[in-house]
Amino acid sequence: MLSITTVLFTSLLAPAQQDPITDLIQRAESLPPSQILLLADEVGSTLDAKQIIDCGKRILTASDKAMLALGQVQTYADIPLHIEDLASLLQPEYSSTTVAVLRVFCNPAFFDSEQPSTALHNWASTLDPSVYADSWTEAQLCLAINAPATIRRGALRALRSECYSSDNELANKAILALARTPSPLSAAEINILSAVARGLDEQAMLAESLLSSVEQEQRFRSKIDSLQKLYASHPQSNPQSSSDLDVLEELLIRSQNQHMEGGNFTRQELIGAAADGMLRKLDPHSTFFSSEEYNDFMYSMKQEYGGIGAYVNTVDGIFTITRPIYSGPAYGAGLLSEDRILSVDGWDTIDQPNDEIIKRLKGPPGTQVQLEVVRRGWSEPHFVDVTRERIKVPVVQSDILPGDIIYIELLSFSEDVAQRLFDVIADAKEKGPINGVVLDMRNNPGGYLNEAVSICDLFLPKDKLIVTTKSRMGSDKPYKTRARAFIDSDIPLTILINKYSASASEIVAGALSIHNRATTVGERSFGKGSVQNIFAMTTSKDEEFTDTKNNGNRNGIHDSWEDYDDANDNGQYDYGDRVKLTIAYYYLPDGSTIHTLRDHEGKVTRQGGVGPDIESAFEEVPFIEAREISHLLDEKVIQNYAKKLFEEYTDSAIELAINDMHETSAYPGWSEFYVQLETELDEQSVRRWVRRYLRSRVSDARGEVFPGNGFVGDYVEDPVLRAAIMHLLSNTDIRYQDLPEYANLVASSTQ
Repeated sequence: MLSITTVLFTSLLAPAQQDPITDLIQRAESLPPSQILLLADEVGSTLDAKQIIDCGKRILTASDKAMLALGQVQTYADIPLHIEDLASLLQPEYSSTTVAVLRVFCNPAFFDSEQPSTALHNWASTLDPSVYADSWTEAQLCLAINAPATIRRGALRALRSECYSSDNELANKAILALARTPSPLSAAEINILSAVARGLDEQAMLAESLLSSVEQEQRFRSKIDSLQKLYASHPQSNPQSSSDLDVLEELLIRSQNQHMEGGNFTRQELIGAAADGMLRKLDPHSTFFSSEEYNDFMYSMKQEYGGIGAYVNTVDGIFTITRPIYSGPAYGAGLLSEDRILSVDGWDTIDQPNDEIIKRLKGPPGTQVQLEVVRRGWSEPHFVDVTRERIKVPVVQSDILPGDIIYIELLSFSEDVAQRLFDVIADAKEKGPINGVVLDMRNNPGGYLNEAVSICDLFLPKDKLIVTTKSRMGSDKPYKTRARAFIDSDIPLTILINKYSASASEIVAGALSIHNRATTVGERSFGKGSVQNIFAMTTSKDEEFTDTKNNGNRNGIHDSWEDYDDANDNGQYDYGDRVKLTIAYYYLPDGSTIHTLRDHEGKVTRQGGVGPDIESAFEEVPFIEAREISHLLDEKVIQNYAKKLFEEYTDSAIELAINDMHETSAYPGWSEFYVQLETELDEQSVRRWVRRYLRSRVSDARGEVFPGNGFVGDYVEDPVLRAAIMHLLSNTDIRYQDLPEYANLVASSTQ
């Protein structure tokens, strides 16, 4: 009998299977409607977002059975496509096809969706309820549960009207449908349902079951009424306040007992969601943190843990190292990008949640973990022992570009990021003269304010105002630089920003631009100029822990390797609940605020953010090109060619990864490779993606990551970075066109 490891390892080497969507369509043609839905559920749960979108587009040209299958797959989509077209399959007779289509329309994924609800409403309006009672009542039931408010109310009115029909069969079906909606029944409607329950057929059994639910709801309502009377009679209570809280209590009861998904959430989770909703009504940045959410937040700010040091994810169903942290123990033990981890200390990772696997990889620094690893090209899995270390996730990546320009990617403003930035610049200065600095803060969500001020300290003289916080309580608080500049003012600085640069990154970009110390390049930033403080809730407490020394000092924060009192025996450290509140706004040195202001309804009244001095952005990739590239990547032809280049032409591969001058002729065997792709993409589009994967191979080989993410931060492909380089060099004696590394590159739109 083959072991699970052997089966999985063999599957890695097996040929690619047929496209799952095409296979779904072919299999659906031979199945009845009910089985088509089951098959679609089975396939839909395995597809990624791009494949599900493709299913939606195929609905328009699909056969009837294929359309039903593709429509059910759309229940797994974030933005379902063309569900309304399934209305063409509906038949007045209550056939198996009509039942299946109505089941698709009733799916919670389409709640409050305008197009499918309108299509179903229009179809139901053509039916005579006395002739097609089953189809009509089930359609109205679907609308009463799922449609937008106007259509939903109309469906309820229609069902209520037919409950009093002289046609007993229609009246029975109408009351049974009405009782299955979330709408409460009146006393008269309960009497009608009770009359149906006194029968001896299947309708009577359903009516009896529905009556039990109604009676249970009435008991809850009676309990709430009693509580309201108790609160009202209590001498120290505030009747208005008590009534308001009872609204929340009723919502909790209804959600847990009547909502289709109510059983999947604890009372505490629903209370947390209500608290979060209240705070988000105030502004988008105030929030409620449950214990688990606050733990994730603390990790994002500390960026430090005990573990093996690798970025990981499940790829093609197998837990995979997407890239090792090159200063970490996993890379030191020989692990590389795309290595698959089949087991951790003998525990199989297959079909296990990522969080559970990661928890087993983490542990106290100095402890050992054994990994069972498979790599393409190995004849069998290897067992690798890795000694855990204290891992600091890199938040600063850098490189020295042609022309002696320091490129620095700043990922976030976590603790000690200013010190890390200082170290990078200091190392570069020791290697030789610097002609300019590019500080890339695109996609940087912000972080600690004091780190933003400390970064400005590196570029500005002492006592320069960086930002002022103004709040409803207390006086204004200015933040100024505290020491002389570390980088001379005659060294030009550009800062890259985009629409995802927020908070602390906007402060740095705005302040340095206002003081004429930096030129901003890119797109207008996000516009988050507000201050949030985190407050512990008195309703819950952090678990006790032993605060050991960290770099000589106890930090007062639980670290993953520290002992703690597991009060609830859940195997993990639990913080108490927290609330993050907006308590102030940031104002830049010129008195402006970067914060996007909104009115009481949430509409923008003043657009915030930092506008770039030089506008530049990536061109949007046409849909056809993106789809074709996705297809080539799914087939792994690009990745395999990059792997072959690196293994057979290592020296050339390293040079191409650094800069290929956009020359496809520099790639060994390019013509044969490109022809066999049989693609409509031009050679430059394919070249960019080959080089992207080549850079991943080279990073593993040299133990050093290329700064940036994909094409972002790669001056060969990044037009925004090239615009910044050209601007910097225009302030020196060096001409951009005279440097061979830049001369042959396609000029950016800002040149």
